Amino acid sequence: MVVDMLKSDEGKQALKDILKSPDFKNEMVLNNDVVKNTIVETMTSQQGKQFWMTLVEDPTFSTKLAKAMQKENTTLLQKLMKDPTYQGSMMDILRSPDMETNYLNLMKTKPFRAQMQQSMIETMQSPLFTTQLEKVLAKVVKAEIQKEDQASSKGK
Repeated sequence: MVVDMLKSDEGKQALKDILKSPDFKNEMVLNNDVVKNTIVETMTSQQGKQFWMTLVEDPTFSTKLAKAMQKENTTLLQKLMKDPTYQGSMMDILRSPDMETNYLNLMKTKPFRAQMQQSMIETMQSPLFTTQLEKVLAKVVKAEIQKEDQASSKGK
């Protein structure tokens, strides 16, 4: 009798309404182990991988997925940056000849040079930098004076 009721147009419409309900969807996705296992199996199968690759190519889906996973990705990257193996891999990438060429080409561009010039001007105008520079210059002058004094006293 229940099956007959569900097969009716009104029964089908009632099921559709239930399945469309946001509360029902959240409950199913968040609390159902079958759904979780199905997702894992789907993602690891060859057909699932192809499905996800196609889905990720959709800009709308990719944007929403990236926004949803942003916090987790940030946490993951912070953990990876502390991992010696990951650090080694990143250093290998950064040291590769192709990357070096790209860096050098970037440094030759006008916008990069203008930014570097602006940074240097700002740094040199900084009171902290000026104070540090004065201290270094004073040490150098003092060392040169001492060298001259020692050289003149040896010559006498």
